[in-house]
Amino acid sequence: MGFGEDSLITKVSGTQTILCQVNGTRIALNHDAARKILVEQVDDGS
Repeated sequence: MGFGEDSLITKVSGTQTILCQVNGTRIALNHDAARKILVEQVDDGS
């Protein structure tokens, strides 16, 4: 599964099972899968 370099990912909830929103679609990831995703925080402009 690839999110792509320009995907906007928002964590919705969770610690063991992570619910996140990727480009408007909500997905659930287990802790091990979520650990393997590299993300970079971006400034929201405020």
